[in-house]
Amino acid sequence: MKHTYSLGFLTLIAASASAVALPTVVAPSTQFASNVSLTYGQESTSGVSGHQNGWSLGATGYLGGSDLFVQGATSVGGDLGNGQDLVQLGYRFKNVGGIADAALAIGSDERYTLSLHRALGGGFGAWATYVRQGHDNQYGLTISKMLNHDYSLDLSFTRVEVSSVNSDVWGLGVRRKF
Repeated sequence: MKHTYSLGFLTLIAASASAVALPTVVAPSTQFASNVSLTYGQESTSGVSGHQNGWSLGATGYLGGSDLFVQGATSVGGDLGNGQDLVQLGYRFKNVGGIADAALAIGSDERYTLSLHRALGGGFGAWATYVRQGHDNQYGLTISKMLNHDYSLDLSFTRVEVSSVNSDVWGLGVRRKF
C-alpha cells in the first residue's frame, strides 16, 4: 500500500515530463537506472524527401530498491510537434543467461517492449530494443558513454516499420541518473 502513492507520483512525473527518440521511441538506456533524459532525433521516412527533427524528454523511476520501474516519454517541439506521449510499467531481469540485463515493459496504446543491455567496459554500454505496438515494429540499437558517475551520452538508431512505410531515427541524447 505504501508504494501506491509512489507509483502514482512517478507515473504522473513520467507522463508529464518524459521521453527519448522519435516517434515516441523510448531509448532503452533509460530503463536501467532512475534518470531523466533529453534527446534530439532526426527522422527520415521512406518515400519522403527530407527529415523531420524534434526533441524528446524522458524519465524513468525504479520503485524503492526493486527492479520494477515506471517510465514516461513525450515529444517536445521540433518539426514533429508535441503530443506523442508514452507511459510504461516494466521489470528488469539482471544478468540473464550470464549475458545481459533484460527489461520487459507494457505501455500505453498496447505497447510491448523488450530491451537488452550489456556493459562493454571503459564506461561504454550497448542496448538492443524491440517494440511491438499494434501492427508496428521498432528495432533499436544504442551505444552509451558515461561522462562521469551521473551523466552519459547516448547515440541511438531506431528502425520503425509501419505497414508499407519505414522510418529511420537517429538520436543523440544526454542522460542524468538520480
